[in-house]
Amino acid sequence: MITKPTIYTEKLVKKELKSILDFILNNKEVVYLGEVFEDRPYPRQCFSEWAEKFKNNEQISDTIKRIKDILESRVNIGGLRQKLNATMVIFNLKNNYNWKDKTETDLTTGGKPFPILGGKTNVPNNNIINKDTPT
Repeated sequence: MITKPTIYTEKLVKKELKSILDFILNNKEVVYLGEVFEDRPYPRQCFSEWAEKFKNNEQISDTIKRIKDILESRVNIGGLRQKLNATMVIFNLKNNYNWKDKTETDLTTGGKPFPILGGKTNVPNNNIINKDTPT
């Protein structure tokens, strides 16, 4: 049995990140970072700790970013293709990848918020540049 290391050295973290990246690349069904840590001797929280501790190490930070990008993409695509539960996709993207529901306030319409994407809005279009707008 592998024991939990007490000190996460640069060498150990690089080795672990390579193992995690290889695992993800070889298992296309993995969409959640927690799945990667099921059989490891340390918790998922170590991933965040490594990101903070080695944020100035380009190789480590780039590998962490790549792992996160792959998993974010898989969750997003799984949701778009309706292979994953939409509610869980939204929950995962918001909590793990900083996705947000955004609204903007249009001060010219009395400060009423409207969604940036989706839905119909009652936003005046008199500020939109088109081919008939003089320059």
